[in-house]
Amino acid sequence: MSLVRNVLIGATVLNILILLLQFSSNSLSEKTKLFDIPRNVNESPNRMFDVPEFKYLIFKPRCSRNSSAPYFVTLVHSSPTQFERRAACRETWAHSDRRTKTYFLIGIVQSPTLQKRINEEDAQFNDIIQGNFVDSYHNLTYKHTMALKWFSENCPDVKYLLKLDDDVFVNAPAVYEYLLNNTDQVAHLHGIINNRTVQRDGRWKVTSEEFSNDLYPEYVGGASVIYSNDFVYEALKKTFTTPYFWIDDVYVTGMIREQLDATIKSIGHLKLSGDNLKKASEGNVTILTEPMFIVSEHDRNYDDMINLWEITKPYRKAHLYGMS
Repeated sequence: MSLVRNVLIGATVLNILILLLQFSSNSLSEKTKLFDIPRNVNESPNRMFDVPEFKYLIFKPRCSRNSSAPYFVTLVHSSPTQFERRAACRETWAHSDRRTKTYFLIGIVQSPTLQKRINEEDAQFNDIIQGNFVDSYHNLTYKHTMALKWFSENCPDVKYLLKLDDDVFVNAPAVYEYLLNNTDQVAHLHGIINNRTVQRDGRWKVTSEEFSNDLYPEYVGGASVIYSNDFVYEALKKTFTTPYFWIDDVYVTGMIREQLDATIKSIGHLKLSGDNLKKASEGNVTILTEPMFIVSEHDRNYDDMINLWEITKPYRKAHLYGMS
C-alpha cells in the first residue's frame, strides 16, 4: 500500500510541476509578446538603433526626488547652432515655472569651436543634454529616442513629458492647469493630429522603399506633444524592435503608438495659430480667451517669443504658484 501511495503522490507532484512549467512558459511568452524585447537588447542597455555604445556627452542627473518632482518635464529638440532660439526660450517660458523643468536636446558636432560654445552655454544655464549621434535633419529620431530614454531613466516620479521644438512658445502655467484638470485618464498622447498622407517629393519626401504605404498611421505633430509617463516607458522598449524611420513624430507617435494601441487626445483648440497667433505676436491681448492656449504654432522667431511672453503676463500673475 505504501508503494502505491508513494507512486500516487509522485504522480501528483509531477502533474503540479508540469502545470507550473506550462503557466510559467505561457506567462513568459505573453510578456515577451507584450514588450517585444529580444534578450540581447537587455544585455546591451546602451544600444540605440545602430549606435551600439550610446552615451551622453553632456548629461543631466535624475530630475526628480519624489515630493520635489516637477509635474511635467519639457525636452526641447534644438539644433546645436540655434543659440538665439534657446536664448528666446530661456528669456521667456523655459524656466518660468517651478512645476516643470526644461532641457534642450542636441547631438554631436564636428567643430571643436562649436562644441566649446555649447559647453560654455551649458556651464551657464545647466540645461543641455547631448548625445553621441550626429546632429542632422535625418537623425531626428535619434534625438526623439534620446528624449524617451533620458526621461524613462531619470524621471520616475514625473507624470508627463512635453516634447517640443525650440521655435514653439509654451504657456507653462496653462500646460500645468490643463494636465492637472485632465479628466481623460486613458489618453496617452496629447497633441495635434497631422495629415497622414505620405509625401513623395519635397522636404518630407519619403520613398516607397522607406515607407511602402500611402498613409501613415494616425500620428501627432512633433512640434509639441505631451506624453503620459507610462507611454514613454513602453515606447522606449518598442524602439529596440521597430526599424528606424527618420521622420521622428511618425515613428514615435504613429508607428510605435499604433503597436501599443495608445490613445490620442487632440489639443488643437488649445494651440495658438492662424490669425490669433498673428495678432498675439503683434501684442494684441484681446484675442486671449478661455480656455487659455497652452502652446503656439511652431516657427516663432525671437521677437514673437518676447511678444507672446508679454501678453501672457496677466495670466502668469493670476497663477502665483509660478516663478514669474
